[in-house]
Amino acid sequence: MKQLSTAHVCIFSLFLLLMPTSVGAEDSTPVCETEGDSTMDRVGCLDTDGDGWSDPDASWNASMGADAFPDNESEHRDLDGDGIGDEADPDMDGDGVGDEVDVWPEDSVIWSDGDGDGYADQSLHSLSDNCPHIYGKSRIRLKGCSDLDGDFMPDEYDDDADGDGIRNEMERSASSGTILYDPYNAKSTPLDSDQDTIPDVLDHDNDNDGWPDDVELDRGSDIYDEDETPFTLYFGLNTGIFYAGGLTGESFSLEYHADSMEFSVSGVMEIVFEELVIPLLLIPVYLGVFFSRRNEFLRCLNRIEEAMTIEELNEIEKVVNNFVKERRIKVYHGLVLRNALEEAESDCRNPSANSKWLQEE
Repeated sequence: MKQLSTAHVCIFSLFLLLMPTSVGAEDSTPVCETEGDSTMDRVGCLDTDGDGWSDPDASWNASMGADAFPDNESEHRDLDGDGIGDEADPDMDGDGVGDEVDVWPEDSVIWSDGDGDGYADQSLHSLSDNCPHIYGKSRIRLKGCSDLDGDFMPDEYDDDADGDGIRNEMERSASSGTILYDPYNAKSTPLDSDQDTIPDVLDHDNDNDGWPDDVELDRGSDIYDEDETPFTLYFGLNTGIFYAGGLTGESFSLEYHADSMEFSVSGVMEIVFEELVIPLLLIPVYLGVFFSRRNEFLRCLNRIEEAMTIEELNEIEKVVNNFVKERRIKVYHGLVLRNALEEAESDCRNPSANSKWLQEE
């Protein structure tokens, strides 16, 4: 048997592909048994009443589109099959609801829309309303339910019901005892300075510069200015770097790394002004207390030296005791003064041993 060439095989295959299409096209064209003037369902077929719809015949009946009332030019269809043409039938779909109030007069399964959202109150239909008593245009997962932001997702399944860019749970978390944000009201939205969908009160980096807000506040840089960081606070230049260890391409970085070692002017200034500022400020206080105690000590010592009687020394001793209790002099100073008092009392009782007391006598 002679083999077919490749060219013959291709031509034969093309013929097989085209033949069903041609036959289908011819078969789909309504055939008129009698020629006429119809223009609506078929063109050029018999149209007895002249309404444009062709008379039914053996190959084309009313269910296919032929005129159900070939002798009545005012009627051509009987949707519910009750023998009354749709033009004259007050309930053309036969669902028991008059056409004047039937929202879907040509569909016998649905007829009312109580909330006016375009979805039917009746169930078991592709247009059935999942929320028949609430106006809504949702059509994802649920149809006819509330959809505040118009994204077709019902509010109860929408992570951002009001479409303000902040998730529902974020709005609730950003609320406080005095401010309550409503996730179902686009006008009630927490501030989000960097537009990262995280409210400022929950955002640890409000300007998205990579530096945590608490660090920036501690160093004095603006938490709402992306161009200002602790490294750019001084001299108008970058004055710091982070070192992660080793000597690779990733060892040094200008970006914030909490676990890396920081070398910066900002870091030094933080140490000076936060860790040393209190001791520095207390130096004048320390000096004031020191000189105050020293002056009290010297005054008491001078009074002891000038005292001439035991009574005076007793009064000075009481003063010294009170000063020690009130910490107006150091304990060490108190001991020195007590020794001075004892010596003075001893000299007072034995004036012959002291020239000052001899002269007084």
